[in-house]
Amino acid sequence: MLPVSFLVELVSAVTSIGKPTEFSMEMNPESLQESHSRVFEAGLDRLSMGIQSMQDRHLKTLGRNTDRHKNQKGLARAKELQDTYGFRLNCDLMTCIPGQTITDACTDIDELVNLVVPDHISLYNLTIEESTPLARRVADGRLVVLDEDRQADMLESCWDHLSTQGYFQYEISNFSTEKASRCLHNERYWRLDEYVGIGPSAAGTVVSAGQAVRTTGAADVHRYAREKAFSTYGIYPLTPVESMNEHLLMGLRTSDGIEKDAWSKRYGHRFDELFSERIGLLARHGQGLFTNSNERFALTRAGFMLLDSIVLHLSQTLEDAPS
Repeated sequence: MLPVSFLVELVSAVTSIGKPTEFSMEMNPESLQESHSRVFEAGLDRLSMGIQSMQDRHLKTLGRNTDRHKNQKGLARAKELQDTYGFRLNCDLMTCIPGQTITDACTDIDELVNLVVPDHISLYNLTIEESTPLARRVADGRLVVLDEDRQADMLESCWDHLSTQGYFQYEISNFSTEKASRCLHNERYWRLDEYVGIGPSAAGTVVSAGQAVRTTGAADVHRYAREKAFSTYGIYPLTPVESMNEHLLMGLRTSDGIEKDAWSKRYGHRFDELFSERIGLLARHGQGLFTNSNERFALTRAGFMLLDSIVLHLSQTLEDAPS
């Protein structure tokens, strides 16, 4: 919605004290214009486009203000700009949409790859949010959500298909053609590294005296615009147990998993000492869900399917962990 001139001003301000390692911006395909070339000239080096689906009926189900033709047009323009400016390109796809088949989902992947060959694809499983038009259509029976087994089948099929297209699953919903094309800012979140969140509702994490502190911008955009800069952020120190729980939830989303040495340095507790009993229970009751070495603990693809349950299982040991 912002004019190109404002985006250029914003990018120029960010790059005025040095070029970021990664400078990413999200944009819908129908919004991308030739005039956005000025933004890439100013320093933007990664574009993320919300495609979701290449099929009109699924876009309509999602309530997207676009269609197949606009998606194709936006992707073609992105390819032209990428050929000129060499930025990295991510595309978001949605799966497990009510009425979507495995063939539909894999066809979306094929068409996307054939059109632009993005170096990064984010494949998200549709979540029905409460109090949304989509949720109301599900509640009154106009849409039928896939059951868990069919969702798992679709995800596995899509993961297999992305692999045959040359994409490596480095996080449960993220795939890259090579390590250099991974999303660097997301990797900071998954490692629980520091990051600054600016704007209404934006969350950030900083570390002060060894303790993680969460900052959150006020949700009211009018208050944010009216009051003094940085005066509307709440500050919430995380307890060690809260930090460890977040670390489990975020770290186990990735193929790298949790690095044990980094865990010990951060929390002062050895990972194996905390979780060996729970990991042993997992090994006895579920085959092939994880890999466990001296260096790291990581989930396999089968483990990804049970991520929430595994995190809950491990986190129960933290209820009695020393502070």
